[in-house]
Amino acid sequence: MEKVFRDSVHGDIFIHDEIFMEIINTPEMQRLRRILQLGGAQFAYAGASHTRFTHCIGVYHIISQFLQSPDFIKISEKDKKNVLLAGLMHDIGHGPFSHTFEKISKRSHEEYSADIIRNPKGNISKILKKHKVDPEDIVAILEGKHSNKILNSLVSSQLDADRIDYLMRDSYHCGVNYASLDTEFLIRSVRIVDDKIVFPKKTIHAIESYLLGRYHMYKQVYEHKISTGFDVTLISWFERIVDLNKKGYDFKDQRINNYFSYIFNGQNIPIDLYLILDDFTMFDIMKSCQKENDHILSDLSDRLINRNFLKLKEADEFKIREIKTLLKEQGKETKYYFIEPKFKKPSIYRDGEIDGKDQTIHIVDKNNTVKSLTKFSLLANTVKYIEDEKTIKKYFFPKEVM
Repeated sequence: MEKVFRDSVHGDIFIHDEIFMEIINTPEMQRLRRILQLGGAQFAYAGASHTRFTHCIGVYHIISQFLQSPDFIKISEKDKKNVLLAGLMHDIGHGPFSHTFEKISKRSHEEYSADIIRNPKGNISKILKKHKVDPEDIVAILEGKHSNKILNSLVSSQLDADRIDYLMRDSYHCGVNYASLDTEFLIRSVRIVDDKIVFPKKTIHAIESYLLGRYHMYKQVYEHKISTGFDVTLISWFERIVDLNKKGYDFKDQRINNYFSYIFNGQNIPIDLYLILDDFTMFDIMKSCQKENDHILSDLSDRLINRNFLKLKEADEFKIREIKTLLKEQGKETKYYFIEPKFKKPSIYRDGEIDGKDQTIHIVDKNNTVKSLTKFSLLANTVKYIEDEKTIKKYFFPKEVM
């Protein structure tokens, strides 16, 4: 059996085992076709309409390329199949608008991925067991807890298949060239030493290019002011829904209670309901909320539908008072319309263990000694954090009160 995906980034991607096609054809995986990879960045970059589905196929492909490298021969066929399955399904738990929904549900997509794979009533678990694959082995890789650390690192590390694919794919579809990666060279050169994925010293410049490209993608694409404006407006929209629910407000669209009542009560959304949610569903709920009697919910819904998000602008103390006065005059509560963003410090590279996973990029020298990238790279060692020196803060608020 051989199936071929014609991919815009990698070219032809070959599937050789029926278990992968069976997984791909499940409703759980097909749902990812209805979740855009970059959420709000679609409003900043016209071509950013690629999906979590194509990204998952791409991660499967990158892992398959790694597994063809000479040092990976020692990995058993069972482990190879398991890590390919983990790569294919690593984002199966993403909610609408990808990472943005995690701020609403208060639960990570990794946790939902584990639940979907384990779900005894779902399709994934049944297919895995039919092919004598233990769902817990797949979950262990996704959680970075598999006994074979190589498998964990292939799916999640500082230089893994996930990051390689999304950087290549996102830069391609956004029409930018920040992440032009020397992927073939890196994969061809990769080695396994002391149960670690390591790269020889000759790859350092390629790795530095990768790290710098990732940093630029975060600054120019992932943290684009329009993309983050969508995120902030969406969170304000949902906070208004939560507050209205507390007041006993009767929503016209009953899907709000059906899908979100669990979040209102501090619970996880059941898997059967969670799998109904995608970008299309959420946009449809927003469209219906444009007709709600509550003017704040209606207004925020209209902003989301018509790309009129809260704008990020600098404001000193005098300007802040002026904006808040104008918002009050317009009947717009500052809780929903005046937001101070919480941006993470931009990081080029961090090594060590992060969230229970080894995030060090390991370099092997000619003496077969493995050391951290920081021992060899001026970029990684001296430019770990970039500080914003501006003293005037930035806030999100409606452009009409600027």
